Amino acid sequence: MPILLQKTIAISSQFSYNIYVIDMVNLRLEQKPELRQILTPKLIETLKLLILPKIELQKRLEQELMENPMLDAEDEEHWTESNEMNENLAEWKKLLDGIRITSRHLEEKDPDTETVDPLIFTPYQKTLYEDLQEQLAATVGDDRIQAIGEFIIGNLDNRGFLSIPVQEIVSDFVRSGELEPPPTEQEVMNALKIVQSLSPPGIAARDVRECMILQLKDLNLEDSIAYKIIDEHYDELLSKNIPQLAKSIGVDDKEIEKALEILSHLSFYPAEGRGITASFVEPDLIVYKDSKGKWKIIYNDENIPRLSINNRYKQLLQKVDNLNKEAKEYLLSKLESAKWWIDALNQRRINLENTMRAILEYQNEFFEKGPKYIKPLTMETIADAIEVHPATISRIVRDKYVLTPYGTFPMRNFFTTGLASKDGGEIATDRVKEKIKQMVENEDKHKPLSDQKIANKLQSDGIKIARRTVAKYRENMGILPARRRRR
Repeated sequence: MPILLQKTIAISSQFSYNIYVIDMVNLRLEQKPELRQILTPKLIETLKLLILPKIELQKRLEQELMENPMLDAEDEEHWTESNEMNENLAEWKKLLDGIRITSRHLEEKDPDTETVDPLIFTPYQKTLYEDLQEQLAATVGDDRIQAIGEFIIGNLDNRGFLSIPVQEIVSDFVRSGELEPPPTEQEVMNALKIVQSLSPPGIAARDVRECMILQLKDLNLEDSIAYKIIDEHYDELLSKNIPQLAKSIGVDDKEIEKALEILSHLSFYPAEGRGITASFVEPDLIVYKDSKGKWKIIYNDENIPRLSINNRYKQLLQKVDNLNKEAKEYLLSKLESAKWWIDALNQRRINLENTMRAILEYQNEFFEKGPKYIKPLTMETIADAIEVHPATISRIVRDKYVLTPYGTFPMRNFFTTGLASKDGGEIATDRVKEKIKQMVENEDKHKPLSDQKIANKLQSDGIKIARRTVAKYRENMGILPARRRRR
């Protein structure tokens, strides 16, 4: 049978190259070079660093600075700033004083008088619960599955675990009568799988074991020894009997130790570092228009220390004659770790800036005119633009926020699906929602518009949309049905 191969673009220099392909026509075995990502513990850490929200990154850096003597946080007064950095700093100060923009509220305003409200720069509160609800709404197209998914999210504990059994969820729907007919256990399981595919990895797991399995799946490690240990030999893992574990799986102790190293980087709790309760969100990037009318992107590294190698320990390492073997190995490992951190932070900044630059180009109307002008955009499009894999874009934008003249938005919000229009193009779902909202705001309150009438009006505007889709968008925006809006 033919061999199917999946191509991935890795962000590591470690690859396997020899891929064998069966030519079914000429019945021969060919050797072809192809890039395949090898997930080492260091690469897993790089991926996790890419995903980390800013506040969690700060915590990780503080911990690393305490544990690694080779790593220093440079004082601001000792920074060697380039001309570009000085220019950015000046622009940043101007931004804080109040930058001029063409529009802040969707209508046209005088660009010579409009300034940014300082409150825009105040971090706002966003709960993981709200974040999960938004992700679910953007993922699911079935009303029943969405209702079940919302129920599951609403019953997560503060650690992000689903602590009630599937049968109890079914019973709750039977008692409430919210869904007719009540969902089956299979429907609940289908909804649970969708919720478990959301971010952060491991969310809605029912125990620590499932939490780790979900994280390994997110890292595409289903064929790894680490995954096999958790999936098939979890009890042996808990007993900490490595020789027995190696014997059961059929590998040597070193392979088990490598797998345990990978497992040590996973979280034991799905909502670790976030929690379901509210937490402040600080933007990772700032997009604004400068005094010359050009859009600028600032990487917000406030409270993120600038790292460097500690010269004292570096000089000590050079005096090898004064060090015993153990001390030398320790300092060398810490030096390697320090270099990795410096490089990884720089790469994180480059990835975020490149992604935002591409988004700014594709979503230019959003930044020029406002949120209602957002266009359909896929992660594949941005991935092609900056020459990375779509999965890398997904990791880059996860839990990242950008400050714009219209407020602070999750970077994920710039990727939207679209509805077909009569001219053969597409219109972003956010624009459709904005149109629905405006129709409801301007309707006759004594004769409010039904979902079907709203669908008819949108269709007359050239947007192909069904009544059921209108109802879904209306509910997502928290707008009541027509019978409950009547006065």
